[in-house]
Amino acid sequence: MITELTAEQEALLPVFREQCRAIGLSTEPIDKNEAKDAVSNLYTEAGLEAPKMIFVCQSPAQALLMRAILRNTNLGDNLGDNLKANLGDNLGDNLGANLRDNLWDNLGDNLGDNLWDNLGDNLWDNLGDNLGDNLGENLGENLRRAYEYTYFLGGQDMPWLAFYKFGQMIGVTYERQQHFDAYWRYAETCGWGYFYQNVAFVCDRPTTLAFDNDGRPHNETGPTIEFSDGYKVYNWHGTSVPAHWIEDKENLSPLEVLRTENVEQRAAGAAIIGWPKMLSVLDAKVIHDSGNPDIGQLIELALPGLPEPGRFLKAECPRNGTICEGVPYISDIDGLPIDTAIAAQAWRIGDPQSDYIHPEKRT
Repeated sequence: MITELTAEQEALLPVFREQCRAIGLSTEPIDKNEAKDAVSNLYTEAGLEAPKMIFVCQSPAQALLMRAILRNTNLGDNLGDNLKANLGDNLGDNLGANLRDNLWDNLGDNLGDNLWDNLGDNLWDNLGDNLGDNLGENLGENLRRAYEYTYFLGGQDMPWLAFYKFGQMIGVTYERQQHFDAYWRYAETCGWGYFYQNVAFVCDRPTTLAFDNDGRPHNETGPTIEFSDGYKVYNWHGTSVPAHWIEDKENLSPLEVLRTENVEQRAAGAAIIGWPKMLSVLDAKVIHDSGNPDIGQLIELALPGLPEPGRFLKAECPRNGTICEGVPYISDIDGLPIDTAIAAQAWRIGDPQSDYIHPEKRT
């Protein structure tokens, strides 16, 4: 039984994490032959017959389009009926969904209590959560919104795969060792996959990935995710937005943004357009004017979707220009009403109003 990590193993954690991140964020084209071998091996190690047909697609969109065509096209009586019968339930449970429970049990059985506590605080923080900032949450979720769920995200499954792979590297053995190895090989080799009995669709990696400093999908001038067939996803600091909001932002109308039902999209659209342009079409009521553009004004705005006017701090930021950030009517920090711009500034950084001193110069 393993009871503690060695100094060498501790030092390996950040190195291994970055290796896994590189796999998950790779934009290199997959090797079609290697991908087909990895898919067949995954089926075999799960105790299933390897698929007779493996389609290598340029994107998840193309994979699902191809699947829909095959479902609804008569390709000959035998082949057509066979395909339609097989393109039913996803084989996720057989191929991998149950594998994680087996790995978790085996990891716990092989590690002592002290190391298990250490793994909870250290290994998962270094691997699962850290990798998930880019892969499991932000990147994967933006594609899942567009496509039906799949168990197989290829390299984007690294947050949980890395956790168990590191256990394997320090000496943990799993009952379904070869099955896990097959899953790892698939993640190293392939993009998203949709797997069925006798038929599999494996996707190429994206050709473009873009993020902001917080690891959220973001690109102010183009797509955040793009595939070689031309399919693109656009995001503003993690929020999915229509393509023309980014590609043609100069002609984006504030009224179009205001009519958007999704609150997060509406906020993103306002940021894309810029608050000076947004405020030009909004009915703004000044509650308090500090007389100092740096401290700003406390204003009320009536926005679609809000049951009553919302309060906002409008100020000039040396780095970002005009900002307009929502504030509550009552501070949850000191319980006092927010009825001045300086009170809004205090709430914005988490200070009680009595303690707040506005800096002479901000950067």
